Amino acid sequence: MVEITVSGILSDMDGTLVDSTAAVELTMTEWARTNGHDPAYFLSHSHGVRTRDNIKRWQTVPKPGSEMSEHELDLEVFRIEGLIASNGRMLAERGERGIYELPGVHRLIKDLVKGGARWGIVTSATIVYASSALQTGKIKADAPDLPFIVTADNVTNGKPHPEPYSKGIKGTPFDPKTVLVLEDAPSGLASGLAAGCQTLAVCTGQTRERIRATEATYRTVDLERVEVVKCSPESITLRIRTLEEEEAEEAALRN
Repeated sequence: MVEITVSGILSDMDGTLVDSTAAVELTMTEWARTNGHDPAYFLSHSHGVRTRDNIKRWQTVPKPGSEMSEHELDLEVFRIEGLIASNGRMLAERGERGIYELPGVHRLIKDLVKGGARWGIVTSATIVYASSALQTGKIKADAPDLPFIVTADNVTNGKPHPEPYSKGIKGTPFDPKTVLVLEDAPSGLASGLAAGCQTLAVCTGQTRERIRATEATYRTVDLERVEVVKCSPESITLRIRTLEEEEAEEAALRN
């Protein structure tokens, strides 16, 4: 186990706090096909990136995304993220997992809120989708008064650029080196590191192999393996069962 003390926490949303895989796949599989891409390849290379940036890179019809005006991009982002949100709600109403809270998140947020810790969310989603996902995924129930949230609407450059997490740090009085970023995507981890933060990578949105290949400060399987030892508005002490520890134990059991 690793024990660390940080001043504040900035967390990604999709793949870190909530899982929206089913809603995203339901929406984006057909979109990828329409634009001439293999859905599996597209989904594995678009996670953690703003919808706006994915449209610019991947859209081919009715015209290339790179040729779309800012207004056209705004409309397409609104349409796509609205579909993901509505598909998430539809799946939830059918008793399926559309958008749901990931393991360990409920306890972690409750402990942070109880201790008055400084924390916030930095997401590649727009506020329209983020608001819906936080509601459907029960994050709003855990933290009705979310300290702050940085969305795709608030930045010029999305992840992996440092701007999203740099803007998140402005919501705290802390030095970036004392802030911990929670992320599941390589692009988000790169963004957090470039902003000068420590990073904790979780394997809830990517394979272990992809997480191992990142330069994350710490790695773990999921937030179930993260315990709040103590916290206050000034500091948060966490105990982390690392991915390396877990894999060493798994290897020992196989031998």
